[in-house]
Amino acid sequence: MKQTIKHSDEPLPTLVSEVVQQLREEILSGEFEPGMPLREVALAKRFETSRQTIREALRTLANLGLLELHERRGVRIPQITPRRAKETYTLRALLESYALRTALVDGRIREAEMQEIEEAYRQMAECAHNEDIPGLVEADMHFHWVLCRLCEHELLLDTLQRLQSATRLSLLHMKVYGTDAEGEVESHAPILAAVRKRDAEGAAAALRDHINAHGERLLFKLIELQSSKG
Repeated sequence: MKQTIKHSDEPLPTLVSEVVQQLREEILSGEFEPGMPLREVALAKRFETSRQTIREALRTLANLGLLELHERRGVRIPQITPRRAKETYTLRALLESYALRTALVDGRIREAEMQEIEEAYRQMAECAHNEDIPGLVEADMHFHWVLCRLCEHELLLDTLQRLQSATRLSLLHMKVYGTDAEGEVESHAPILAAVRKRDAEGAAAALRDHINAHGERLLFKLIELQSSKG
């Protein structure tokens, strides 16, 4: 697919952001297989822009956790390994629960914020009902992000953004939702119920338990898949 980005009179950051946005959407929609290389020359030709622009865009995507940069192997879509999957979900469980607890203890989840959380949950339910699995993956991560970003802890949120990007890739490539999409939505219900009550400890525990349980399922599925490939 050839796509042109022509803005010769615009600054480099604008060109970079357009390439980043397009590639990000493609990566998160599962268009690239794990381990697949991305070539600067081919991308520059596709977008009709310079290799410098492509290089900056790839570096940005790597910082978001969506690409891996290797000195000898070049730029690749991250591989999903059991070790990486376990490290990702266990760290998410710790950090997201801390972020949510902080937001509740500090009183940052008020009426407007609660409405946004409710809407994020509704979006998950709608995607599950419509059997829109890519949409459900995005809605799932959006729900978690809405909960976490209210902590207003910038360094923590930078780390969580990378971890959630890695989770998106895992969910898409592993097709972990299977035929129980609505069950996946319901697994978030205890979190929502505790947040509604402004129960900081209960919400943090529910979120931590949910991520750990979901992560263990993903890990089992990954190990099972790798075993089947010999």
